[in-house]
This record gives sequence, structure tokens and C-alpha cells, in this order.
Amino acid sequence: MDALSAGAMIDATIAPHDAGHVAWHAVVVGAGPAGAAAAIRLAAHGLRTLLVDRHHFPRDKVCGCCLSRRALDELDRLGASSLPADAVPLAAVRLAHRGRWARLPLPAGRVVSRAALDAALVRQAIAAGAHWLPGVQVAALDDTAARPEGAVSVVLRPEAGASADSVSIEAALVVLAGGLVEHVRIGSPETTGRIRAHRIAPGSRLGVGGILPATTCALPAGELVMAVGRQGYCGVVRLEDGRIDVAAAVDRGALAPHADPARAIADILGEPGPRPAGLLPDRDTLLAATFRVTPALTRHAPLVADGSGRILRSGDTAAYVEPFTGEGIGWALSSSRILATAVLGPTGLLPPAAGAARYLAGHRRAFGPVHARCRFVAAVLRHPRAVSAAVAVARAMPWAARRILPAVVGAGATVPGVR
Repeated sequence: MDALSAGAMIDATIAPHDAGHVAWHAVVVGAGPAGAAAAIRLAAHGLRTLLVDRHHFPRDKVCGCCLSRRALDELDRLGASSLPADAVPLAAVRLAHRGRWARLPLPAGRVVSRAALDAALVRQAIAAGAHWLPGVQVAALDDTAARPEGAVSVVLRPEAGASADSVSIEAALVVLAGGLVEHVRIGSPETTGRIRAHRIAPGSRLGVGGILPATTCALPAGELVMAVGRQGYCGVVRLEDGRIDVAAAVDRGALAPHADPARAIADILGEPGPRPAGLLPDRDTLLAATFRVTPALTRHAPLVADGSGRILRSGDTAAYVEPFTGEGIGWALSSSRILATAVLGPTGLLPPAAGAARYLAGHRRAFGPVHARCRFVAAVLRHPRAVSAAVAVARAMPWAARRILPAVVGAGATVPGVR
């Protein structure tokens, strides 16, 4: 079963050439949760909004597929249609380390494939009035003084990549929400190369993920296994369509050039020792599977990508921390809400400088403590004795672990907006 299980392919609502004849209020680059949610909010406010992505949707993605309480709260704010109806309630997590296993109830959560979630959000953006343009890469942005007053020039390149087919459009605001890797060159046409805006934290782990057939193992629906090993940690969960999602954060050393990411996954999942028969995929199955690797996970980039305040970053493109706590999608949705709230006034977009300043302040207030907590959790996971002690406490005193777990995963916390 593939991404099409999330529904039929979502057709474009406008052609690239026709998009070039529209004076857009906002162009959103990237249709993951951050980008699609931003497009929903901007379009619902009456702005002419274009949502662009290099891929056609639905599509699978290398990512954990668990929705935290924060993610569910943000989806509620977007509307009832945001969460696919067949999302699976997430009831428990099994922590595994060095032969010790502990099963704990989760405060709240759902499991849903990124193919289904992202497609639902794109459809909601279209319903809100945004135009959808898949299979197109945003190659360059130019907001120099030579551009028309209040506009950013956006160069669209269809998937064929022929420069003759490129189309330039104008937008008052551009939101970059393309994920961990930014493919857009920002600057005048004379600028050479792509500006590398992201700063990667020293020792940052890489993401590894894949989706396995439903018959791979007997893991019950609604249970998440988190195995912590010497070279990283790995989560395994059953999706709404029965397939098994595997997502890990792995040390760079385990993924040296030409190293097999499947072997790194098999090593981490094999460390916990004896386990219930069939609970996880066996080693041979993992070694035969295909896994994809992401860039370094813990990183950040300037939220305001240009001098005018007309190009803003949101979601993973703005900042990301190792995702052991399962909050990544919640962060992306919160980031888009804070951005939209910051740039919108009673009658439309605020002046760029004012909107950018509000976004900077709101994002810092919302994510400073959250990211600090998650960096602390990620640091603890690198110390085997600390992890062993935590699992031992969870086994011996589950009542204490149930009280601590919500603080670790941020359950019940609210992310403030813009004041």
C-alpha cells in the first residue's frame, strides 16, 4: 500500500503560466504541515494565496507519524477537517534500553501517516481559497529594491527543470516551509549559488525512516515502541492503513559514507534484547528494507530571510530539534499559526517590518523554552546510565513515570501566540 491510500492525487488548481498573471498576497513554499496550515490561515483571511510544492500529493515522507497533544490542539484550531478520520488513538509507549522494557500510557496522541495528514491539510487549504501548484520548484526569490513596491519576485521551475519553462510571479509575502533542506536561492539574479542559512548543532544526529508492510510484525495498533541504543534511538508504530512506520535519529558515525541505514536501524532495535515474540520487525526483514536518510536534525535558520521582512521561514525550515518527544508536527503547526497571526492585520497584511518583528517576538517566546527542554532530553539520551536509570524507574514506579512523561513530551502545554 502506498501514498495513494491517502486518497486520489490532488490536482493543481492553477497552471504555472496563469499564476504569473496574478498579484499574489502570499506564496507558501512547501506543503507539509507548516506550509499547508499557513496557507489555510492566510487564505481564510481573504488573501490571494498560492501553495507550492516540488512533489505531487499524497506522498509518503521520512518522518515519525505520531501527533502529540500540541499537534492535536493546533489541528482543532484549524478546523474539524484537519485530522483524518481514521487516525489511530495512541494509547501507550514501550520504552526499551539494554534489555529493559517499560510500558507506559501516553497522555494523548494519534497516529496517522504523513501521506494522509499532509493531503488532508492541502485539501483544506484549497477549500479555504488557496490555489495549489504541485510539481513545481521555487528556484529563486528576489526582493531587491528593483522589484515593484511591496513585491518579491518568485521564480517557479516546473519539474522538467528547463530554464525556458521558468515562470516569474510577484508576491507581497513569501513563506518558506520546505522542511530541513532549503532549495531556494534568495537574492538578486546576480547572486551566485544558494545561501546556506541553516546552522547545524554540533553532533546533531541524522534522521532515518521507512515504511514497512503491515505483515512485517505483530505490533498492536495504538502502541509506540521507542528503543534507545548506543548510536541513537528509533520509534516503531502501526499506521492507520496497517503499515509499519519506522523513524530514527542516528549518530553520523553510524551513517558514514556508503554505510547502510538499514543496518543502523537493525542495530538500534536489536539492542534491547529479548522482547515479546513478533513485536518488532526481525533483523533480516529490516536489512532487506529500504530506508531514507534526512539531513542533520537539530538546526536553526534566521526566521526573517531577507532585509525587508517579506520572506519568512516557518516549521522545520526555521528550527528543529531531535524529535524523541514526538512534538515535531505540533511545532510546525504552532509556528505557522504564530506567523499568520503576526503578519495579519484587520484588513490584510501588516507592513513587512511590523509583521516580521511580531513574528520574531512570538516565535522566540513560544519556542525558546520548548526547544531548550528538548535539547536537554536529547542530551540525556546520549548517556546510557541515565537512560537505564529512567527505564528502571519506569518499570519499578510506573506511577512516577506517568507523572513525568507529560513534562517530557510537552503534553498539556500550550504554545502562546502573538500578543
